[in-house]
This record gives sequence, structure tokens and C-alpha cells, in this order.
Amino acid sequence: MITPSPLRPRRLPLFGLAVALVAVALTFSTPSLLDLTPVTPGVYQLRGLAATVAALLVAPLLGVLVDRARRRRTVLVALALVGAAGLAITRGAAAGWDAAGAPAAATGMIMVGCLTALGPVGQEAYLPAIVGRDRLVSANALLYVLPQGVMVAIGVLLAWAEPEGPALVIVVCALLVLAAAAFRGVEAVEPVQGAQTAQTVEAVEAVEAVEEPSRAGLWREAMEGVRFTLREPALRAIALCLMVTTLSAEFTDEVEDAARDALVHGVPASGYFSLSLTVIGYGSIILGPPAAVLLHRRLGTYRLAWVALLASQPFTLLLALSGGAGGFIWYTAGKLVPLAGAIVVTIALTSHRQAITPDRLLGRVSGTLVALVALSETAGTILLGPPGDWLAELAEDATSPLPLLPGLVLATALAMAAAVPLLRARRLATAASREEARSAHP
Repeated sequence: MITPSPLRPRRLPLFGLAVALVAVALTFSTPSLLDLTPVTPGVYQLRGLAATVAALLVAPLLGVLVDRARRRRTVLVALALVGAAGLAITRGAAAGWDAAGAPAAATGMIMVGCLTALGPVGQEAYLPAIVGRDRLVSANALLYVLPQGVMVAIGVLLAWAEPEGPALVIVVCALLVLAAAAFRGVEAVEPVQGAQTAQTVEAVEAVEAVEEPSRAGLWREAMEGVRFTLREPALRAIALCLMVTTLSAEFTDEVEDAARDALVHGVPASGYFSLSLTVIGYGSIILGPPAAVLLHRRLGTYRLAWVALLASQPFTLLLALSGGAGGFIWYTAGKLVPLAGAIVVTIALTSHRQAITPDRLLGRVSGTLVALVALSETAGTILLGPPGDWLAELAEDATSPLPLLPGLVLATALAMAAAVPLLRARRLATAASREEARSAHP
């Protein structure tokens, strides 16, 4: 057994800082680009389309490159530097030629959208090599919290300094360069295979027993990641869970917006609404990651995911009381608990799939899931967007729970349906274990 390196505690914070700097830089890049020229709604639509195409087509291929790289950090360093160079070139083109302002801003926003969509592929694939497979929940919880803290700190500094125009672009580029340097300074502590928990050894060894094929081209290797994701029961269940959740997101947003409108009309002081948003935003971050860390040892990561789904999502029904007495309390609880539960589910499922995926397929599985989520998001906008709009219109003047209930009941049912694949895969695994036990002891 490999002894954990004493440097490991320092490697994870450095990696987390790099991830946080990238997230903050990409967030503030849009305001920096808007200083160049007014951007039309069509540019935002084009940005969304480019991000979707990147997630569908480029993410699986990027996963192949991540798996091929001797050091997965190379891809992370390259993506951060590409972002910094792209923003610098965009600003230079707009400053040097007036007619290039709008095209440069549009190109920069499209690039930022694509980098945002592709970033998780390399980050999630490299993490197991840094912390081992037995500390993934704690590491993913840290990676969820740290960007929020860095965002607040940098946001306060920017609000104090008030950089505009080129200065804001320079700040964003500097953050990306610092992130690239931080990624460059993080090395794997040990081979990923050396840190398998007893719960995941069997699943990993079953795949690694097969001889690893030689490089057969990007698309063939990408398809290998897709096949493994859809063939391995737990990964297939996780993929279906994410797809159902993403598919229903557009619908859920519409009915939650209707509840928000009911709250705004029912609460005389607008300060209550602002306070509610603050409590929901920061409260979910304060509650979700610690809950995942504390509960996963008792429940296990896989069981924690479906328990969190089933326990937290019914609180969405409290939003039906937003327009009545105590609407502020009901709205806050109806948004806070499901959001904190969703964070727990995200941390648990990410940790579980990282733990059961072989080292050589980590990037491709991550890229496959990014593509499936993007596909589900597009399908959800087409299929469930119109019904959500219709139910939201019915609840425009919701002064009682009744107009809001139909949409909220359906949204809650869709959210809880995401747990069905997880439960089914668990039953199949339990049945297979019992069958093996019977065969071994007839």
C-alpha cells in the first residue's frame, strides 16, 4: 500500500484555488467583453449554441486528449492559457480597429462559453490522482465551496477598485494565467489505481482486466468512453439521473419563477425578497457540502445521492405558499432545501463515478456525461419549456396555493424521478451480489 504523501493536503488547496480562479475569471470575462461594445441578444443565443455544440462534440474528444496525456494537468494549463490569450487578442482587436468591436466581443463570448462547458472534463479527471479515491467527497465539497469564497473576495476587490475597459480585461487574463500556474504546480500524488477503496476494486478491475487498446483515433476512443458509461450499471444510472434532472430544469425554473412573482406581489417590502435570495444562495453552500461530507461515511456516496434526492425535493411544494401569509419563510425553505439537496447529490454522484471509473477512462467518461447533460438541456428546453410557460402564465396572479400547485407537483415529481435509475441500479447490483453468493455456496 502506498503511503500518503505529506504534501497531499497542500496539493488539493492549490488545485482548488486554480479551479476557483478559472471559475471567477470566466464569470467576470463577460462584463469585461461588454465594455467593448453593446452586445445584441443574438450574440447570447449564439454563445449558448456554441457552448452546446462544444459540449456535444468537443467534450468527448477532449476527454480522449485528457486520457492520453501523461499528466492530465497539461490540458488544464492549456485551457486556462487559451482563455487568457483569447481575451487579450479580443481586446487588442477591438482597440486596434473600431469595426472589429462587435465581432471581437461576440467571438470572445463564444470562446468563454465553450471554455465554461469544457472545463469540468479535465478538472474532474485529474482530481482522483491528486487525493486518491478515498477522499473524493471531501475534495469535491471543497471544490464546490472554494470558488464561491474566491468569487466573493475578488468581487469585493473589484467593487473597490472599479476597473473598467482594458483594466478589467487585464485582471481577468491575470486570473487565468495564475490559474494556469497553479495547475502547473499540482502533480499527482500517486497513481489513481493505487487508491481504490474496497467498494470499488471489483468494478475497476473488471474493466482493467481487458487489454487496453492501442490508439485507434479520437472518435473511436471517444466512443469507447461512451460505451463504458452506458454499459457499466452505476455509471449508466448516474447518466440517466443527470439527464432527467437537466431535462426538467427549464420547466422547474418556470414554475419557480411563478412562485417568486407571487412572493414579490405578496410581500410589501422588497428587502425581504433580497434577504430571501441571500439566504438561499449562501445557505445552500453552507449546508450542502458539509452535509455531503458528514453523511457519506454513514450512507455511502451512491446511497447518499438518492436519499438526498428523495428527502430534499418534496420541499419544493412549499413554494405554493409564497403568495400567502409568511410567504417569505415558505419561499426561502422551498428553494433552500432542494438546492442544498441538489448540491449533495452533485458531490455524491461526481465522487462515486470518479471512484469506480478506471484511470484510463476518467476523461472520456467525464466528457461523455458533459455531452449527455448538454443534449438533455436542449431537449428539455424544446419539450418542457412550453408547458412550463403555460403553467407560469396560469399562476401569474397567484394569491392562493391552488394556481401554483399543478406546476410545482409536476416539477417535484420530475425531480424525484431522477432517483429511479439510481434505485434500479442498486437493486440490480444487490440481486447480482445475492446470485453470486448463492453460486459460491450452493
